[in-house]
Amino acid sequence: VRVNTKTSSPNYDIASEFKNSIYTLKYKQADPLVNTSNIASLAYGYSVDKDGYMGEDFNKAAGLPKDFKIHKSTLDEIERFNQHNMASETSGNYYKSFDMASIVKSYYKSFNQVISAFSNDKTSFSKADLEQLPKGLNSDYNDNQEQIVKNIFNAEQFHEAQAIKYSTMNLGMNLTKLDFSPQSMEQGPSLEDGFNPNMSVYPQNEDGTYTKEALFMSFLKSYSPVPSPNQVVLSSEAKVCEAKLFQEMKANPSFSVSLDDIMTGKVDFASLLKGYAQDGWLDASIYAMEKGVKWQNIYIGSGGAWFDREFNNAKNNGWKASNESIDSFVNSIMDRLNNLLEQTRV
Repeated sequence: VRVNTKTSSPNYDIASEFKNSIYTLKYKQADPLVNTSNIASLAYGYSVDKDGYMGEDFNKAAGLPKDFKIHKSTLDEIERFNQHNMASETSGNYYKSFDMASIVKSYYKSFNQVISAFSNDKTSFSKADLEQLPKGLNSDYNDNQEQIVKNIFNAEQFHEAQAIKYSTMNLGMNLTKLDFSPQSMEQGPSLEDGFNPNMSVYPQNEDGTYTKEALFMSFLKSYSPVPSPNQVVLSSEAKVCEAKLFQEMKANPSFSVSLDDIMTGKVDFASLLKGYAQDGWLDASIYAMEKGVKWQNIYIGSGGAWFDREFNNAKNNGWKASNESIDSFVNSIMDRLNNLLEQTRV
């Protein structure tokens, strides 16, 4: 299972043609076809208007609606967020440049999948609309190492996904909790390690509803915009780090199972789970099933300490997962997983 961390996606050396295109993009002049009357400057190779919003040329490249107002400060924050999270790896900047249009395009596509219950041309969202939006998602990576949405969950489904993940030694779900609350549309506390766009440049509509731009920013606060390898150019020092990491991963491969592998039958997950259970790795989950203990009481808050005491006392007194309990646990997980994925697949 891959997660958004500094070790999550080894970047392979990017072809020189792509590097050249990035440098051209970064330093190119404004497109002569773009209306220059409102252009104040350039940023990331695209026009910026006098109010700091990216021009139509950027929107076209990023797959955004023509009149979508994304502020330059948001792109700056994408850069700051990613450079900061990799700062300990190199003496200077980890990334040499970013293909911002490509990054925004990837995440805007995921955003539209998440809010697909509403029409694509909807531009204002009430508090009642916000309450209807999904509460979580599961993602995976495509061949270009871009993160893509695979499942979308309501509150109950997200809790179920968490329960299955925790109960199966972190089954291949890359879960993200989504927050589309009114508070998420406001300027929250600045967290150095988090993605913190300036929300003041995305004000509410005159009627008090929220704009699609603000909703997109709220989405990015939860689903942090981390670039794929083909959306950045690495510094020379970063390339050395990535090559070293790739060799380490090659020498010490970790076993992971993706949901796609399970659902297509590429991996016999039931047999895999049974093997884990027979080796004792799932004893806590099986004991919790036998006693009817909810997963929240095991992994969240003070309940974990209580469960640990109960579980360890039981083991010390001779408790062991029976074959019947193992079979019951595996069958239950597989049934729940199949039901959940059928209901939530994008």
